[in-house]
Amino acid sequence: MEASLSSLNSYPNSEKNSYPNSEKSLTIEYVRETLIPILIEHLNKAKGYLSNNHADNDEADELTTEMEKLRKDLIFIKQVFTGLDTFEKSTSDLFKVLQQPEHSLKQLLEPPGRQTRFHEPLAKQFKPKLGVLGEVIIKLKLLLPSPHKLLLDRSSTFQLSSIHSGGDEHLNRLLGLQSSEVFYKSQAFKDFQDVYNSLGVTAKLCLLSFSVFPANEVLKKSRLVHWWVGEEILYPPVDGETVEEIADGIFKDLAVKGCIEPVKKKRRSDVHSFKMHPLIRSAVIRLAKDVEFLDFDDKGRLTTEFSKSYRACLVSDSELVGSQLKSAKKTQVEITAELEKLQTIFNVNDSYPNFSQMEWSKLKNVKVLYLGRWHSRAKHHIELVDSKFLEALVFMTRLRFLSLRGISGIMELPDSLCKLVCLKILDLGACHNLEVLPKKISLLKKLTHLDMSECYLLDRMPKGIALLSKLEVLKGFIIGDPKKHTSCTLHDLSGLQKLKKLTINTSREDFPNEEELTVLQGFGSLQKLTIAWGGVEFLANRQNKHRKQDNVGAQPKTASTTDASGGNRKEDDANGIQNHVPKTPARSLTFKRGAILAPRIREHFEALEKLDLQCYPHMKAPTWLTPGMLKKLEKLYIRGGQLQSLGQVQESDKWTVEILRLKFLRELKMDWNDLQSAFPKLNYVEKFRCPKTTFFPCDETGVWLKPGN
Repeated sequence: MEASLSSLNSYPNSEKNSYPNSEKSLTIEYVRETLIPILIEHLNKAKGYLSNNHADNDEADELTTEMEKLRKDLIFIKQVFTGLDTFEKSTSDLFKVLQQPEHSLKQLLEPPGRQTRFHEPLAKQFKPKLGVLGEVIIKLKLLLPSPHKLLLDRSSTFQLSSIHSGGDEHLNRLLGLQSSEVFYKSQAFKDFQDVYNSLGVTAKLCLLSFSVFPANEVLKKSRLVHWWVGEEILYPPVDGETVEEIADGIFKDLAVKGCIEPVKKKRRSDVHSFKMHPLIRSAVIRLAKDVEFLDFDDKGRLTTEFSKSYRACLVSDSELVGSQLKSAKKTQVEITAELEKLQTIFNVNDSYPNFSQMEWSKLKNVKVLYLGRWHSRAKHHIELVDSKFLEALVFMTRLRFLSLRGISGIMELPDSLCKLVCLKILDLGACHNLEVLPKKISLLKKLTHLDMSECYLLDRMPKGIALLSKLEVLKGFIIGDPKKHTSCTLHDLSGLQKLKKLTINTSREDFPNEEELTVLQGFGSLQKLTIAWGGVEFLANRQNKHRKQDNVGAQPKTASTTDASGGNRKEDDANGIQNHVPKTPARSLTFKRGAILAPRIREHFEALEKLDLQCYPHMKAPTWLTPGMLKKLEKLYIRGGQLQSLGQVQESDKWTVEILRLKFLRELKMDWNDLQSAFPKLNYVEKFRCPKTTFFPCDETGVWLKPGN
C-alpha cells in the first residue's frame, strides 16, 4: 500500500510550483500547455493506483472507466484550445475551481506520511472530485465553437446535482447551469430547443415532467406513466393501442433524440428505467419554467408555488400552503382560489408531509396525489404527520391517481377513500404498517391498477375486489387459509376478464390446487403472472409439518406405509420428496397427473407471456409448468425454493422462452446442453447462486447472451 502511494507521488518538479497565484488570470496557453497535462497525469496515476490495489473491486472499475472518459475529454479540449485566444476569463475561472484543495485529486495522491484518507470508501474519496471535474468539463464544452461542441456527450455518470449542496458559493454560482447565461446563449441550448420543438404536444409534456427529478436519477417507466395517465397527458387507448404502448413510443422517441438515457440491467434487452443527463436536465428546467409547467427558483430548484402551473411540489421542510402565505405574502382568499385550480400534488423529497393548513374541501379538481416514493430506495422514510387527512380525500372527486407507496404509519384505509369515483390507479406498495383495506372498495368502479405489493401485514382481501371489473393490474393479492371465508378468493376473481398482470402472495404449499389452476387459466387476457410462496403463516405451517413428520419417524417403521392421499410413503422417502410435497386429496393428484383436463388447460394459458415463481416450496416442478401448457411464454423467472429440475420436455414440444432467470436455486441440477435442448429459442440466461448447474457459459455477472445479440 505504501509503495503504491509513494509511486503516485512521483510528480515532475515543475508541477509542484506550477499553480500561479489564484488572483492571477490564467491564459489559454498556460491552461493548454501546463494545467491540462497535469490533470491528465493526475487521472493516469489515480487509474494506476486503483488498478494495482483494487483490481477486483466493482466500484474501482466504475471509477476507472469514469477517469478514462474525463481524460479523453481533457485531451479533446486541449486539441480544440490550440489556436484559441478568447474565452480566457471564463476558462481561468473554471480551472481556478479545480485548483482549490477540496476539489483537487492531488490530495489523494500525497505520500503515505501526509495522506490519511485511504481508509475511507472509494466513493467518498473520488466521486466528489470527479463530479466537480465533470461539471467543469461540461462548462468548458459550452465555451467551444459549434463544430467542436459535443452536445450530448454523456461522459459524466455521477450524481452531479449533489455537488451544489456544499457551502462553496463561488462554485455553486460558477457551475449552476440553470442560472448561467452562457449556457442559455450557447449553441448547445439552441440545438436542444430545436429537438424540443420537433416533439409533439404529448411528448413535450412527458419530457418536461423529468424536470421534477434530480439529474441521473433512475426512474421506472411505470411510475412516470401513472402520473401521465392521472393528469390525462396520456389518453385512453385509441386505434387498438394501449396506454403502455403509447408510452413506450414516447420513451423511445425521447431516447432516440438524446433527451433521456435508457438504463439496462445486466445487459438485458428490455428497458424498464430511464435517466436524464445533468446538461439536458438544465435545459429542460429552463423550458419547464418558460412554459409554466412547474415553478423553479433562480438556481433551478423546485418551489411550492403553483399559481401558474397548477402543479404543487412538496419539498423538504416546506408546508404547501404555509410557505405560500409566507413567501408570496398572499392572502388566504388568494390561496384558496389557487387551490381550487390545483391539479397535481407531487412529493419530491418531503419525508414528513404536513397538511395542517390545507383546506381539503377546495381540492375538488386535483387529479394526481403523489405522496409516496417515486424511486426504489427503501431506506427513504416518508411518514404523514397526521394520517387523518385520508378522511379528507372524499373531497377529491376527480382524483385519478393516488400514490401512498412507502409511507409509514398508515394502518387502515378509511371507507371515505372509496368515494373517489374517478380513481384509476391506487398505489399502496410498501405500506408496511397497512393492515386493513376498505370494505367498500368495490365502489371504485373505474380502478384499473391496484398495487398492494410489500404490504406484509395484510392477511385478507376484501370481497369487493372481485367487483372491480375494469381491473388490469392486481399486485399483492393474498391467498391464505381457505377456512377464512371472509377473505376474497382467487375463484371470486374469475370475472375479472380484463386482468393483464397478476401478482399473488400465498402461505399455502398446495397452491394452486385444481380449482385455482382452472381459474388462473381462465383469465383470457392475463399476460404476466407472479406467484410468491412465503410469509409468517407459511413458515409456521412448514414447521408444524416437520414436527409431525419427526414424530412419525420416531414410531416403529413398517415395510410400507400409505399416506392419506393414497401415495406410498416409503417410495416417496426414497425419492427425497416427503418433506416438500403437500398432502392433497386423491382427486387433485389425478388432476395433476391429469391428463383429463390438459386440453382445456393449454387453451386458457395461451396468453401468458411472463411467469415468475418465487420460493417454490417443492422439489418437483408443477405439472402445469410445461411447454404445451404455456405455448406463448417468453420470459420464465424462478427465484428461490427447493426446485430440483424444470421437468421433462418431449422432443416434439420445446419451450418458446427467450429470457430465463434462475436465482437462489441450491438444489437445481441442470446441464447447459440439456437446457439448450429444452429451450432452443433462448437469447438471455441469468444464473445466480445455483451451484449444481453445470457448464453454463455465463460471464462474471452470471449472464449469457446469445451470440449476435
